[in-house]
Amino acid sequence: MQSFLQKIILFLLIIASQFALAQVKFSASVSSPQISKNEFVQLRLTVENAKEVEQITPPSFKNFSVVSGPNQESGMTMVNGDVKHYISLNYVLKPKAPGKFSIAPATAKADGKELKSNAVTVQVTNSLASNNSGGNNFNSPFAGVNPFEDIVPENPFKDNILRKGESAAEKVSKNMFIKLELDKTSCFIGEPVIATYKLYTRLKSESNLVKNPSFNGFSVIDLQMPDNISYKKEKVNGREYNVYIIRRAQLYPLQAGNLELESAEIENNVYFIKEDYANRQSDLMNDMMREFAEASMPPEAMENHKVTLQSKPASVMVKPLPDVNVPASFKGAVGNFAIEAMLEKNNFTTDDAGKLKIIVSGAGNLQLVNAPEVQWPQGFEAFEPSTADDFIKTSVPVSGRKIIDYSFTVAEPGTYTLPPIKFSYFNAKEGKYKTDSTKPISFTVTKGTGKTVKPLVAENKKADNNFLNKFISNRRWVVSTVAVLILCGLIFWLKKDKKKEIIIKNKIKQQEEKREEEQKIAAVIELHQKDWLQKAGELLHNENSTAFYNELNYALKSYLAKKLQLPVETINKKNITEQLDKKNIAVTTSVQLQQIMNDIELQLYSPFADKEKMQELYDSTDGIIQLLDTYKS
Repeated sequence: MQSFLQKIILFLLIIASQFALAQVKFSASVSSPQISKNEFVQLRLTVENAKEVEQITPPSFKNFSVVSGPNQESGMTMVNGDVKHYISLNYVLKPKAPGKFSIAPATAKADGKELKSNAVTVQVTNSLASNNSGGNNFNSPFAGVNPFEDIVPENPFKDNILRKGESAAEKVSKNMFIKLELDKTSCFIGEPVIATYKLYTRLKSESNLVKNPSFNGFSVIDLQMPDNISYKKEKVNGREYNVYIIRRAQLYPLQAGNLELESAEIENNVYFIKEDYANRQSDLMNDMMREFAEASMPPEAMENHKVTLQSKPASVMVKPLPDVNVPASFKGAVGNFAIEAMLEKNNFTTDDAGKLKIIVSGAGNLQLVNAPEVQWPQGFEAFEPSTADDFIKTSVPVSGRKIIDYSFTVAEPGTYTLPPIKFSYFNAKEGKYKTDSTKPISFTVTKGTGKTVKPLVAENKKADNNFLNKFISNRRWVVSTVAVLILCGLIFWLKKDKKKEIIIKNKIKQQEEKREEEQKIAAVIELHQKDWLQKAGELLHNENSTAFYNELNYALKSYLAKKLQLPVETINKKNITEQLDKKNIAVTTSVQLQQIMNDIELQLYSPFADKEKMQELYDSTDGIIQLLDTYKS
């Protein structure tokens, strides 16, 4: 009996633990509970197991300066078979002074509920941490130290002393600069270019990225940085600099032409030692320069200058793909790919749906690859495919696979063969188009049960020999019955006629209402035609990102409906691709449009407003509308 009770208790504990694991949880955590005053700390606000996160509101950071953030992150973790989905906001904070500080709880709204996180405490010590410190490392370029704070290079004495008559701006220009490096300056559409923004410095400074470059005309994948970010030394014109990577991304051009990459902009607080103080303290200078920290000298010894640096813009000459020998199955894929296909079952009935899985694998612009066309045999009905991505985005170019699943039904039993599915791509290294194809797939469909048909009831053909005699003998009753039936029929007909009249009136009313609705929609479209993005432009500067993206999505679809002569409610990616193809609009333009629509849909479901992203998508949408206007309708 005791053993049975123990099992029951154990079972209830397991159920309770599983229920607890599935609960929505909102928590706050810091990368380290104790840091030095010249270090940075990361605050992470995480919502777990929520189906929909509507909003995350951070607490006040009155004792800290926000260096970076909010940076959005989402994903899933699995421990001992327990899967948790999460979405989080990350902030990189710099303490304003030493002390013990409490960061208040944050609030969030998820699955319709108001949530509150825990408070966190950070102890900021008065000591200084060296840049070789391994503490506070997290997956960010601000890991545990000032992101751009210099460890002084060899013989830095003269660079950090501001002498009388010297210009601070000129001294900064000689010892600090931002450089944009490209692995290539010419490529084909869809061929990746690696862009790396670097800060070179020989000075003591605190720096903040104030303008992150946007890449118009490119599909962008930021390359993940290593877990432990640090500077490295490089020599330029014989002088040694500490070098920090500001941003590194692989860019996939979406259109031909000379595409410009914007400048990055960094605001720097540069600290110089005054010459008089350096001369008075010459005996101590070597030790001081080894540490070179603000706290190691009095305030009057330092001179602070705020300087903004910009990288020089660069451009990439993007070549169009060759327009000769273009395979019919080419849809914009650039790289090196292979295709395979398989059925979930090779035998099923007409009652069942078949499932075809297509896998496109390789390296290239995988994120822009579209589903290949399948030549379905007659009598097949295929449904809209679903896609899943399995990419390694840190490889250059992106590698991995795209999985496309089709469901289809077959009306008649029999043995069928799906013909080879072709996938064409442009190999930029070899400068030519290539085509890979699957093998034919044979399968058998047997007749299903379907709906059971009830047999018709057989007529009783047996005649009543005495029918005539009975009719004559009961003719009065028969006539009376017929008269009653005629009267009932007349009443029914009159009521039916009146009902028919009401139905006709209702139909006329519905038609009028529909016509009014169509006129309203036409008026809205006519208003948008004058400036399709006018309302979206007005919402751009508001804080309501949801309203902005809804309007941007509606405006783009309204424009496409007008351009492609399709009802707004039928607009989808498949219809758009087919209509653009019929109008001989370039594949690269179609790919660019699909990318913009994907980005807008992604932002529609994001609870975080990013004004730079809003402006970028507004500009991209405006650009694609202008580009499509160059084609005749």
